[in-house]
Amino acid sequence: MSYAVLHMQKLKQPAIKGIQIHNQREKESQTNGDIDGLRSHLNYDLVNSKPIDYSEKVNKMIEEGVTTGKAIRKDAVKVASFLVTSDSEYFQKLSEREEKRFFESAYEFFANEYGEKNIAYAMVHKDEKTPHMHVGFVPITEDGRLSAKDFFGKKQQLVKLQDKFHDHMVREGFDLERGVSSDRKHVETAKYKALTFQQMEQEAKEKYEQTMGHIQEIDDKTKAIENIEAKKVLGLVGMKEQDYKSLVDYATNGVVYQQKAEVLQKELDKAKTEVQQLKSDIQTGQDKIRQNYKDIEENLDSVAEKKALQKLKQHDVVKQYGELVEKYNGLARKFNEQSQEKKQLKQEVDTLKLENRSYQNENRELKSENGQLKEKLMQISKEFSAFKERVGKVLHAQIDRVKTFLRIRDVAPSHIKALDDRQDKLVQDSLQKLEKPQRENQRGMEMDM
Repeated sequence: MSYAVLHMQKLKQPAIKGIQIHNQREKESQTNGDIDGLRSHLNYDLVNSKPIDYSEKVNKMIEEGVTTGKAIRKDAVKVASFLVTSDSEYFQKLSEREEKRFFESAYEFFANEYGEKNIAYAMVHKDEKTPHMHVGFVPITEDGRLSAKDFFGKKQQLVKLQDKFHDHMVREGFDLERGVSSDRKHVETAKYKALTFQQMEQEAKEKYEQTMGHIQEIDDKTKAIENIEAKKVLGLVGMKEQDYKSLVDYATNGVVYQQKAEVLQKELDKAKTEVQQLKSDIQTGQDKIRQNYKDIEENLDSVAEKKALQKLKQHDVVKQYGELVEKYNGLARKFNEQSQEKKQLKQEVDTLKLENRSYQNENRELKSENGQLKEKLMQISKEFSAFKERVGKVLHAQIDRVKTFLRIRDVAPSHIKALDDRQDKLVQDSLQKLEKPQRENQRGMEMDM
């Protein structure tokens, strides 16, 4: 069974540019190897017919929708960005028309839930391994306030949203299971069918091969994920610390599950070997019984036949075989449960990859802005140094003219000499007063960085 994946990320003003670059493929990604540039032309936005400036549109929506008259806080959440998807196997089963209807139905849910006028974008990406949609909701309340807290301030609100989204998609005809939310993670509910012994064995083999492939991917990614650090640029955190910890936790769990899967595989192999040996022992025992009681079997009346069958059922080999089969069935069910958890974990890692790429795009933007500000600061510093030099020359010239004037007025030479001795200090004091605001501004800019 495939699952409906719905994940929400809060965006403040600095992060909006990063999601714009990612959604509209404005720059070639240096980190996301899953993007196939030859397929990017297949991407489409259900809200905008052409590329837009996200910040310009979002700020215009806020200007028109917020009626409180109060200034918007600089750290306010301006967009709640939703990621809508499922697993790649599910989309492979859909036709192009049904896939588009899937995303149109999902967009319809958000338009009805929050108002179509408050949806800034609904970008569908088809150029990655798993089709998905980014939906941007500007959290404006009915009474004209910008408040993400009103919509997502309580955990129960997100749980209820998950329920409503799943119910909507099922009503639209999409056969999806709802994931269970726990500690900000989606944990797949372990379900399996009651299969016969042969079916369970075959299914275990197939799922084990798939699971080991998934676990290997998680193991490779774990090493890279553990090196991620939360960095500050211009006073803004490129990745929330809690998201960073969750990302490493989710990926690291993949290694734990790999170890469990390996132990389970050894147990399954051992069980199959014992089953085969017991089957052979049963056959040998049955052959001996038939040989020893051949004459009896031919002449037994109904009562004797029942007693012989009863004795056969009590044979230790048969009993051991039954117990082992039961144990094997239990291991197979346990393995199925682990396989389901691996599948959901892979979906979570894929979702976090998308979020991480968004943070990386934001970091690149902030680094670029930081570089521009540093260049501007250096230019201002050079200009100020030149200005200070000119001012010093002007002050010296003014003092020289004063001294000339005093000589013409026959002022005592001692007074002129005193002024001449203090000339350099007077000029230096004046320049220091001039430098004070500049130093304060420079310290303020450095603190912001």
